[in-house]
Amino acid sequence: MTTEEKEISPGSYVDFLHYLDTVTTEEALFSRLTYWFAFQTSPDDVHSRIDLVEQRARELRLWDGLDLKVERWMQACKEEFNTMDREAFTAFVTQDYTAYRDGTAGQKGKPPAPECMKDVKSENVQWLVPELLPLGELSLLGADGGTGKGIWQAQLIAYVTAGKTSGFFPVPPPQTGKVLILAGEDDPGKVLRGRLLAAGADMEKVMVVTSDDYYIQTGKQLCIKDKALADFVDTSEPILMILDPLQSFLPADVEMASRNQMRNTTLPLKGISRTHNLATLIAMHTNKKQGVAGRARLADSSDIWDIARSVIMMGRSRNDGKIYVSHEKSSYSRQQQTVLMHIEDVTIDGIKTARAVFDGYTDKKDIDFVEERRFRQAQTKDDTRDAILNVLAESTTASMASPQLKSAVMQEIGCSEPTYKRAYSELVKSGEIAKYQLNQKDGVRGWFTRLAYRSESEDTETDI
Repeated sequence: MTTEEKEISPGSYVDFLHYLDTVTTEEALFSRLTYWFAFQTSPDDVHSRIDLVEQRARELRLWDGLDLKVERWMQACKEEFNTMDREAFTAFVTQDYTAYRDGTAGQKGKPPAPECMKDVKSENVQWLVPELLPLGELSLLGADGGTGKGIWQAQLIAYVTAGKTSGFFPVPPPQTGKVLILAGEDDPGKVLRGRLLAAGADMEKVMVVTSDDYYIQTGKQLCIKDKALADFVDTSEPILMILDPLQSFLPADVEMASRNQMRNTTLPLKGISRTHNLATLIAMHTNKKQGVAGRARLADSSDIWDIARSVIMMGRSRNDGKIYVSHEKSSYSRQQQTVLMHIEDVTIDGIKTARAVFDGYTDKKDIDFVEERRFRQAQTKDDTRDAILNVLAESTTASMASPQLKSAVMQEIGCSEPTYKRAYSELVKSGEIAKYQLNQKDGVRGWFTRLAYRSESEDTETDI
């Protein structure tokens, strides 16, 4: 055993406490070195040191699944220790221990000095998808649930892995390569595989990690700040990484409404993208606010809009039901035209799945479609008001049984029942129509509606 390795004998209790203070990540806390500190002591001391490890975990806010994490850490290190002799195990932790004693643990070098702009060289932006998704940067895809963002992503993955051009991506890619998917919702076998095959992706170039499988294997949540994410990128070497949705990979204690927390949390992701020169596409659920567009649609946090260099928003046209893919922000290029698409059902390998079908381009943006929905809703309500008055006016008595009136109006203009009720209620409140009850042949009193200029006698009015 070398002199360095002999130094690694347990260390004092104070040394152990000081070491825990230097630990800032889950990987470092549940490491071989921590195991060494905690277990190479007297049996009575082991329990108190494990308690200190748990206490430090709570300080680092790693309480989710903490009991399972501690149990797996102890078991894994014990098995490794028993597999090799003490000297071999000691050799593994010597480097980390020496770094800790020298005060260099966690340090990656000196901070950069300010750089004079005279010495900065101009660089062209490198693109994964020309003028849409830049390499080395974060991009954002925001969409309502059920809009089809995963199905559009399948077209993107086919373009990146197989160079497949289409109306979605008409210009051949500068390069093809691998894609790493971090899936927080979609099952690889039940959902992703069929979509990717239907889109024409090269399946040998697609890697996937699900949040569920990661938790089952490790007992912890996969977060974008974890070293494991950087390791996945190192081993798979993708040129595109997709996180879908972002919400599945944020630490439990991060509040999306906090600008500082979101910027701090995404810094490692930006670092990975820059270091490996890959494009990272973050998919996010949008909120349920009515009548808002662009960054106001982002769920809880609009700060991610500022962080991203390119932003794409998806939605559905109210008029024809087409899905739109709108390029809303680009820091390095002009915004691209909005793509229109629909989804068709297909069967691949005997499994039902779906595929995006290109329908064309438009110059409309997200706000135009949102305003169009507002206008269409107002227009439909006005049309319904007019239809109610016209149907009553064309009846022989300017009066009609209320259920019959509703049926006639909805059939004539195709409005929804909620729209009919809103229009009907406004006409009653404005006094343009009146509701009343009459005895019918079977003795049951029924509701009728008439134009307001008809005379009233022994009528009972009420709200809908």
